[in-house]
Amino acid sequence: MPLYPVNLNIADRPCLVVGGGAIAARKVGSLLFCGARVRVVSPEAGEDIRQLARTGKIEWLQRTYRTGDLEGIFLAIAATDRSEVQRQISDEAAGLPVLLNSVDDPEGCDFQVPSQLRRGDLLITVSTGGASPAFSKQIRDRLEAEFGWEYGAVVTLLARLREMVVGNCRDNEAHARLFRDVLALDIVEFVRKAEWQGLTSALREILPAHLDPRAVVQECIAVVEMRNR
Repeated sequence: MPLYPVNLNIADRPCLVVGGGAIAARKVGSLLFCGARVRVVSPEAGEDIRQLARTGKIEWLQRTYRTGDLEGIFLAIAATDRSEVQRQISDEAAGLPVLLNSVDDPEGCDFQVPSQLRRGDLLITVSTGGASPAFSKQIRDRLEAEFGWEYGAVVTLLARLREMVVGNCRDNEAHARLFRDVLALDIVEFVRKAEWQGLTSALREILPAHLDPRAVVQECIAVVEMRNR
């Protein structure tokens, strides 16, 4: 069955990870990165999860999974090494309004987590529908070589440009024409080589006369400098 691609907003949503090993720790880290409120259920846990619990960044229930643990949960990840527990979680989730990912069990999932590459606000994902996670990772590694750190800074710059342009004009066709011209510039190369004056001049030639790109370029510079610290 084809999967419907979607990016979920889980900020401040209650999410549950069942399991305390290395895979569970990676899942916890990804959920926290996206702003979720994370609870872990596991009788044992690695140091990463223990440290997050000690610092109050997650809630750790140091026990085995119990029926009822999914109540009020928006998204859950079953990441134990016990098939009977994985099945128990899957069976309970089927009767609740909760999105479940069951590690190494594509058929028991409501969603699958694709291999992903992040560059700031740029997110590139690769999925084989669970057929071959290793192949997904191989493709992701190729993309990592092609899409370097500078793409994150470029996305930040384009977002700020869009805010500035749209805030000053409501003509959608004019916006489309302007951003076609902007994207025709090799912005990635400008950023990679830190040619800020050249980028500013190139944008000034495209933007309406009353819009000054200097502040937008300066914010892009700040992103690059933060990355290089």
